[in-house]
Amino acid sequence: MTRSASYAQQNTYMGLYFHDDFKVTPKLTLNFGLRYELESPITERFDRSVAGFAFNQSSPIEAQARANYAASPIPELPADQFRVRGGLTFAGVGGNPRNLWQGEKNNFMPRLGFAYQLRPKTVLRGGYGLFFDSLGVNASGVIQTGYSLSTPIQASLDSGLTYVATNRNPFPQGLLEPLGAKGGLATNLGQSVSFFADKRKHPYSQRWSGGFQQLLPGQFLAEASYVGSRGTRLQVGRNLNFLPAQYLSRLPVRDQTTINYLSQSFPNPLYGTNPIYGTNISRSGLLLPYPQFGGVSVTEPIGYSWYHSLQVRGEKRFSRGYTFQLSYTWAKQMDATSFLNASDPRPYETLSDQDRPHRLVVSWIWELPFGRGRRFGGTLPRPVDFVAGGWQLSGMTQRQSGPPLDWGDVWTLFTGNPDSVKLPKSQRSVDRWFNINAGFNGNSAQQLASHIRVSPWRFSNLRADGQARWDFAIRKDFKVTEKVKMQFQAEVVNAWNHPNLYAPTTSPTSSTFGAIFGQDHTRSWIMSAWVKF
Repeated sequence: MTRSASYAQQNTYMGLYFHDDFKVTPKLTLNFGLRYELESPITERFDRSVAGFAFNQSSPIEAQARANYAASPIPELPADQFRVRGGLTFAGVGGNPRNLWQGEKNNFMPRLGFAYQLRPKTVLRGGYGLFFDSLGVNASGVIQTGYSLSTPIQASLDSGLTYVATNRNPFPQGLLEPLGAKGGLATNLGQSVSFFADKRKHPYSQRWSGGFQQLLPGQFLAEASYVGSRGTRLQVGRNLNFLPAQYLSRLPVRDQTTINYLSQSFPNPLYGTNPIYGTNISRSGLLLPYPQFGGVSVTEPIGYSWYHSLQVRGEKRFSRGYTFQLSYTWAKQMDATSFLNASDPRPYETLSDQDRPHRLVVSWIWELPFGRGRRFGGTLPRPVDFVAGGWQLSGMTQRQSGPPLDWGDVWTLFTGNPDSVKLPKSQRSVDRWFNINAGFNGNSAQQLASHIRVSPWRFSNLRADGQARWDFAIRKDFKVTEKVKMQFQAEVVNAWNHPNLYAPTTSPTSSTFGAIFGQDHTRSWIMSAWVKF
């Protein structure tokens, strides 16, 4: 049960930029720009927020816990090396500033572009820009651990020998009282905590492009460009309270010996220091860097990403009552924004969950040739033209590859041929999106635990359903007077009510492995009318 506090967070932001275009020659134009952004860290009006983590300070329970541990240490951790260090610090308390982290003041963003007329109907274009992301209230929020406090249900304090909590009274010792900053390093003992890095850095993206445009006969425009980007200092969540890798199994099969070894129970040296701790603790719990807590998480600017694409566009410019556009993108996106194992020194490079190799969009607008000033009905009486003339149709078709499937740690136990997992499109269905009999181990008793993961999250050739959508609209402007115009518009989104399927279940131990249980195929009708003066 949680008791939640209120909050009022704020930060300031200022942006300043300079830009100019230089026509160097009749054929060459250069664009130069420089932007500067200054964003302050977040503050909470009454300092009701966690700030950082005191890594090297002794916990208030350390002295008693060390004395308890010295009575029955485990071989892996000598008594003189057992520590109970660390705890949360709070904004505006104990000499801490009100800011939740230290801000940056050097976020300069250059921009450069050029356009060169190679031939009368051929133009080369390119550019580069650097863009910083926000860390303020639009992207972050205060952490109110200690001010908002959850009381967990502790059913047993002796590993199930006896039970102190019941359905009738799940909190026999009452609810924990939020102490705010007064709890100090003892805040949230026995539970997970999170905090802000002291020096947070703004993520930034470098983007660049280069390509050409060619004007073809009949007012057709063709364009082909390479577009790329590189994301740097992306925010990555990290659990610092992890079991060192040396204790984990590296076998490709379930290592029951290691599992039993790490789950073996010992007298808990934390017992008696706080009511939340039970009498026993596992070996893996004793070997954690901060055994008094569950997870100890922080977001760090250590992630990165990269993107490359070929973007092709064709356009029939508006003439003779219609316009047409076709665009196609062939792309690949990779990122390193999470850890394969908590003990890994750096994020894992993998195919991004935002990767969409192919995207095709076709759009058009057609002015129906009826009414005054058009091919048919140029002499219609005004009352008839008011109703029947001047209509405009438009449409858009979108086709896009699906996202790569996110897998658990199933490929370590996979014993088949990877090429046989993907099914031909003619064999795929909502009941069997991929070949579940290709060699997956679905025995729950043989799944991996307490091990180092080596299998990747995603594969480029195993994807969820893509997007397919047709949208149409019809519009007409009604001229009421010289100064007043009324417009009517009706739209249909996903006109054919095409289902876009969700991702299938990718856990081999699930009875629904390989099946899809969700879809989005909503068809929407939208009608609107407004008056322009």
